Amino acid sequence: MPARARHHHYETGTYVPPAERFLPDDVYGRALDALVKGCVDVLFTNGKGDVLLGLRRHEPAKGTWWYVGGRMRCGERVEETARRHAARDVGVDVDVSRFSFVTTSTMNWEFRVQEPAKNGTCDVNVVLTATLTDEEISRMTRCDDEYVAQRWWPVEKILRARDDGEVGERVLRPIRNATRRMVFVKTENAMYEAVRRGGDDAEIARLARAASAFLDAEETEEDVS
Repeated sequence: MPARARHHHYETGTYVPPAERFLPDDVYGRALDALVKGCVDVLFTNGKGDVLLGLRRHEPAKGTWWYVGGRMRCGERVEETARRHAARDVGVDVDVSRFSFVTTSTMNWEFRVQEPAKNGTCDVNVVLTATLTDEEISRMTRCDDEYVAQRWWPVEKILRARDDGEVGERVLRPIRNATRRMVFVKTENAMYEAVRRGGDDAEIARLARAASAFLDAEETEEDVS
């Protein structure tokens, strides 16, 4: 297997998740004022390399095209969280072995659903990717509680989108950068595979340049509208 970036999971001793994992809304709102929550998001792709995004129904990121995904539960590995949200958000059961690591980020959101909404919320995000088969795509469903719509986006269209684009066409910088990083990781993995199987120098150099081009184009501004 080629060398690649991974998210590492460690366990010390025996951890038993609590039986009750949910808090009343008022308690959860107070918790959000004091804690950073962990989230797992997924860039699902199809056979053409297009990326599935959902138009968010509520805060955070209301009215923008965003990942499939959401909050982790205590005791979950990131792949298990991704599988749970895939089942909820698109109605497809994706085995944990099919997810691969893309990137991590931190988010400070101005608004949230829980009152007081103006207090916002802060996240640590792990982004994964997986490719859905045509058969899985044919039976996809949408979680209407989370998304107004879902759509497959060509990578090039995501990268051209902007935070302040037309209503209904806004793709925030974290999505654009994660998409670039996804293409970089896939190209980097192809480069390592070429090295492993003894590919010629021209092929390896081509893949290295392609990976570097995507990484160099990454947007570095830290503020997100």
